[in-house]
Amino acid sequence: MMLARRIGGAAVMGLAGLATLVAARIVTHRAEIAAAERSANSAAAYLALVTPAEPHASTYQLVQLLAQARGIGTLPGWTEVVEVYHGMAPLVHATATTLPRATLDLLQQRDAPLLSGDDVVVPLRDKDDWDGVGAVSVQVVSTDAAVLGGWGLVLVLVMAGLGAVVARLGRAAVLACVLGAVLVGSVAYLRVVAGEAAATDRWLSRTRLLLAEASSRLAWTGAASTAQRLAPLARGADIVPDSGSTEIQREVVNGIPHARVMAALGPGRWLTLSVLPGEANAGGWLFVTLGLALLGPAGVMLIEWLARARAHPRSFHETLTAWGFLTPATVHLAAFSFGPMLFALYLSVHRWSPIEPVKPFVGMSNFVALVHDPLVWTALRNTLVYTLHVPVAMTIALTIALLLRRRAKGALFARVVFILPYTSSVVAIALVWQWLYHPDFGLFNWVPRATGWEPVDWLGDPRTALVAVMIVSVWLQVGYQMVLFLAGLQAIPQDYVDAARVDGASSWQRFWRVTFPLLRPVTLFVLVTGVIASFQVFTLVYILTGGGPLHATDVIVYRIYQMAWQFLQFGGASAFSLVLFVLLFIATWIQFRLLGRRVEYV
Repeated sequence: MMLARRIGGAAVMGLAGLATLVAARIVTHRAEIAAAERSANSAAAYLALVTPAEPHASTYQLVQLLAQARGIGTLPGWTEVVEVYHGMAPLVHATATTLPRATLDLLQQRDAPLLSGDDVVVPLRDKDDWDGVGAVSVQVVSTDAAVLGGWGLVLVLVMAGLGAVVARLGRAAVLACVLGAVLVGSVAYLRVVAGEAAATDRWLSRTRLLLAEASSRLAWTGAASTAQRLAPLARGADIVPDSGSTEIQREVVNGIPHARVMAALGPGRWLTLSVLPGEANAGGWLFVTLGLALLGPAGVMLIEWLARARAHPRSFHETLTAWGFLTPATVHLAAFSFGPMLFALYLSVHRWSPIEPVKPFVGMSNFVALVHDPLVWTALRNTLVYTLHVPVAMTIALTIALLLRRRAKGALFARVVFILPYTSSVVAIALVWQWLYHPDFGLFNWVPRATGWEPVDWLGDPRTALVAVMIVSVWLQVGYQMVLFLAGLQAIPQDYVDAARVDGASSWQRFWRVTFPLLRPVTLFVLVTGVIASFQVFTLVYILTGGGPLHATDVIVYRIYQMAWQFLQFGGASAFSLVLFVLLFIATWIQFRLLGRRVEYV
């Protein structure tokens, strides 16, 4: 039995480590294919730019196309194997295999790159960029073809060894398995980053050579004009008239990383090629590699649990039955709660916008930007002030509950009246209150106008707008809180109150010394849920004030909404939502620490 557990633990941990490294290798290979594809497109654009056309036609002069195609492979520093096809015939290597007709037809129909064995093939179009006349093939360069290198093999063996000793060492070995999995996942992620960076560097180096060679064959018409003419060679990148370094460098400009290299076109002539490095979009793979690696410790713990459950089969079946009932709710939470939370965490460390083609990893830049944004602090202040309505609403609700605790007909009718606002549509209620607050014909301005006072612009004055929203919130929440307090009051044994009355306690003393302490669980629940709801207020602010006037009612959730859907700053909005989560967690923890003592009715 012990041997089977050790073998199973070693197998699970080893397979998890191997799967993590395989995933890293797959991602790296995809980056290599993408680099080869970009190099092929750059080579095709280069040929279209420097090869003259036949007189009165858009097709290339075959002799010139042959010379230019063979010249690519002879550029100093060009190491990739490139082949150019005119039709199906190879031009660079005369003895190479011809391009299959099916591949050529598919290229012309799809106008998209194809992966053929170890080569990426892209269409070569005529001078008018209209018809396909051939293809350009670039071999995929693999910097690290082995899935398990030296260190990778050592890490997998270490994980397998940790899985084998769990059955003997217990919890300490499980913790070691988790740490080992995190190490393997981190190493795999670093491998992905290195592969993406190497692919970006390879394309920059090759494109720099093509830019310099193309410029030497074209008449110099100024830096800006030449950069515009050479732009097709670097699709997806920027070519700017600037000097720099012939060595590839990484820079961060306005929070966005760039990989730059200078192409020297001649004496006093430079162009800088700038592109978003591939590793800038590799941040999400950290979650993938860590998740795959942590499957190992999860499998080991499952094996240990199954081994212990075999000793108690009845408990084992009961546990399986319980998990069978819990599985739908767990899947729902994972899909609609934990999944979005993880995605928000991913967005918070990226500059993510639906209108931008790239989503670079920016680390903690979004959080730093929040600290320096004055509107964020304004929203935080307004939210804290708005939260002050919660104890006011609780006091009113408790008072009403004490008055309506009897089961008289009038009390029952009053309870229904007070609960109606909470069960009504928030949007409809906000529209009604917007009319009540109207400075010209609102109901609340009839009395001031009738007595000669100036009408109050409740929602248009920065001094009263937030207070007006708080009043509506109190009106909405009182009925709900009253029902909870009524339930708490009915759960208190009447014997306690009667004993206090016999001892001569007054009505206030009976409430303060008996009733209110026994309401502590209900009070805590109402306070916590009220604070959480106040931090999440959005609909009232959106309908009544739109965050104004002058940001007087700009609260946290409304600020998150504006950042995401008006300014399309989903990274900053996700960072702010995580800050809101931390604030709610801290506020809830403090309330539980202060009021969370348990009360039992005995």
